[in-house]
Amino acid sequence: MRKGVTTSKRVAFSFDAGSDSGHTADILDRLAAEHLRVSFGLTGDFAAKYPDLVRRMARDGHHFINHSQSHPSFTGFSTSSKPLTSAQRQAELAAADDVISALTGTTTKPWFRPPYGDLDSGVAQDVAAAGYPMIAMWTVDSLGWKSTPAGQVVERCLSRIEPGAVYLFHVGSASTDADALADIIAGIRSAGYKIVSVADIMS
Repeated sequence: MRKGVTTSKRVAFSFDAGSDSGHTADILDRLAAEHLRVSFGLTGDFAAKYPDLVRRMARDGHHFINHSQSHPSFTGFSTSSKPLTSAQRQAELAAADDVISALTGTTTKPWFRPPYGDLDSGVAQDVAAAGYPMIAMWTVDSLGWKSTPAGQVVERCLSRIEPGAVYLFHVGSASTDADALADIIAGIRSAGYKIVSVADIMS
């Protein structure tokens, strides 16, 4: 799903966390100050490396999406590699969920976000069979992960507001999303929109 099925003035925020901790603590501070509960797409590798941050996400009431254990392309498209087998895909999901659920007390099922956004019908079938029928894609990629200047990230995100939009941000040190976040939140709210999690926007 790339967009929530809604005509109400609501958008969803999601933050992918797959490598370094980067700006995660600052992002969590901002979300707490703004009383927002959003979604985090976590890899098992990130969760294992930064357990305190993941526990804080859980304490703060955020929603979790399984982003695989080690962030391989399930189709091979973005990494010019062979597609993962069904068994490899299911192993990636299970390993990530084991780490995340141990830290948070809750499973990531039924939510999956494919690494690199690489998705085809075979991946959808395999992850659904593993308990992940809800595939969390996105409507708006902030492009902060490209180290886009924060002002441009704000402009891009605010120009794409629409009911049900799902925003993709990143927590890593290369991303400028944290610097843009306060202005994006303010702009979305001034447009009369509420910010929720992916689970909320798609339910």
